[in-house]
Amino acid sequence: MKRYLVLPIRLALVVLFTALLVGGGITMERSAEMADRKHAKQVVGVPLRDGDIVFQHSGSMQCAAVAQATHSPYTHCGVVFIESGTPVVWEAVGPVMRTPYADWVEHGVDGHVVVKRLKRIELLTPGVVAAMKAAGERDMGKPYDIYFAPDTDRIYCSELVQRIYRSGAGIRIGEEQRFGDMDFSGAEASRMLKDRFGERFPADQPVVTPASLFRSALLVTVDSVGSAPTIMR
Repeated sequence: MKRYLVLPIRLALVVLFTALLVGGGITMERSAEMADRKHAKQVVGVPLRDGDIVFQHSGSMQCAAVAQATHSPYTHCGVVFIESGTPVVWEAVGPVMRTPYADWVEHGVDGHVVVKRLKRIELLTPGVVAAMKAAGERDMGKPYDIYFAPDTDRIYCSELVQRIYRSGAGIRIGEEQRFGDMDFSGAEASRMLKDRFGERFPADQPVVTPASLFRSALLVTVDSVGSAPTIMR
């Protein structure tokens, strides 16, 4: 009689133990999913690395004008550095500042982001990365340059990226172009030009745009999320 009682008890214990394992597994899986969701925007799809350049389209009126003038949806950019295991974007938004990548993504339209990386990533040694950070630190806190002038008192987003690479790594990303070579026929582009410069159009003023950095042959796209917005004319 005792033998027949032992089997059901053992079976019940096995069932209970299995249920606990399954339940615990589900709980752990859900916890992992929640953690993944929490950190999903810290890494787009591939792990971000020091020196990655991230591009987005911001929703400001200026960005609409820049998109029209450059024929590119990419109107804002920054350089990624990994700080205490977390990707942080160094960007010029008035002032130059550090923004956690997860927050930076939220500032763009529809969460669309493109991540580009130096093709010769081996050039970004720890020493070079440190020099790039030092270059960025010199501009930290500077106000935004709404006139896109080539001075050191104020700075705009693509200028900051280019300077960090040029001063810290000795690498020139993107090509400068003249204001006169850009297209200001669009409504927002024309309005911005008149609001900021009046009748004094700085046709010969050099400027480096996010679009120029985006097209650089020195970079390769390593990830892209979402679809680029349409440029409104």
